[in-house]
Amino acid sequence: MIDPLLIPIAGITLPIILVPVILGIRYARYERQLEHAERIKALELGRTLPKDESWWTLPRISVAIGAGVPAAVFFCAWQASESQSDPKDAWIAACIVGLAAVVCGTGLSAWHFFRRDPSADLRDGLHAKSRFDADAYDVVSSRG
Repeated sequence: MIDPLLIPIAGITLPIILVPVILGIRYARYERQLEHAERIKALELGRTLPKDESWWTLPRISVAIGAGVPAAVFFCAWQASESQSDPKDAWIAACIVGLAAVVCGTGLSAWHFFRRDPSADLRDGLHAKSRFDADAYDVVSSRG
């Protein structure tokens, strides 16, 4: 037989459990709708969402060149100096290659980091004029 005290306890705990679950499901649906709208707008503009891009973007590759190449070159020079009696040539070559990698990596990363719109190059070509909405600059009709 059912305890008469169980009915009011179930009546109290049922909304305590159901309301947050239903609200959570509705919020997840709303979040999916917002993400879908953002994805559609990004596709219309020809851009990628941050979640869709690869981790190895062009600026990160540039930084890896500027930092990874000198580290690898100096490691190789260190290994070469262990086996040679006069390691002067290995260290000079490592300095030249390392300096060139740092300069090139810095130039590439600065070019990528200070560009205004990276997707405009893919849409319009490298030196084309950027596209804009003509109605965004309609000043006369906005005065009333």
